[in-house]
Amino acid sequence: MKRAYAEIPEGQIHYRYAGSGEAVILLHMSGSSSDEYEKVGDIIARYYQVYAIDFLGFGESDNPPHFFSFADHARTIVSFMDSLGIKSAYLVGNLVGANIAVHIATSNLGRVKGLMLGQLCYHEEPEHFLKLRHAPIFSKVEISDDGSHMKEYWMRSAKYGDSAEISNDRAVCLHKARDNGEALHWALCEDENFEKLLPQIKVPTVCLNYSKNGNVAGIKKAASIIQSGKYEYLEDASPYINRANPELFASLFLEYFK
Repeated sequence: MKRAYAEIPEGQIHYRYAGSGEAVILLHMSGSSSDEYEKVGDIIARYYQVYAIDFLGFGESDNPPHFFSFADHARTIVSFMDSLGIKSAYLVGNLVGANIAVHIATSNLGRVKGLMLGQLCYHEEPEHFLKLRHAPIFSKVEISDDGSHMKEYWMRSAKYGDSAEISNDRAVCLHKARDNGEALHWALCEDENFEKLLPQIKVPTVCLNYSKNGNVAGIKKAASIIQSGKYEYLEDASPYINRANPELFASLFLEYFK
């Protein structure tokens, strides 16, 4: 994939792109960047025009002007679409990227053609994520002069048992994000009315459930709430599946939307 920047009102968004035809926009997980879709994007680009985005505060994009909610990030993606003249697109989101995709689809009718939601951050208990707002797993990592903070980045990245290469790539993304590393998780914890958005989705949607991340009941319920929701359980898959098995991840999108 090639790389470029787009100007939006809040600053510059860095993105990767490849292919031609109908647009597909890939939205990364918390603490990550468009880097996680490098191989997936090249596969889908055989059939579509693909864009992988760095949210503001991540990868090579500018920092946001203030703490951004999911609704704020959703608006920046629509601004990105406007800046490139993209009238409508399929959205693929991974974890919190999936939640932001839902915000886009429900507040910009006609701009979204379909959704693939990888391990959507939804739980049957309404207070589940709110309770995690100050949990150690979502805490800010303080940058140390001797670089010892990289050990914490590595530990957070390696928790699913993926290869050292994948964990390293993830840790580098966290390092680039610095103070923003957990900001998307904080936004998740404050997104209190998310469940009300799911019945408002009007486009074909598939919800992926990664076995290594659990929450089968939550993802199944989300798929059942969505009017045209489908459910796929992926055995031996972690949130890094788009890095670890890009062929499978891309093939699922093509199966539903090609």
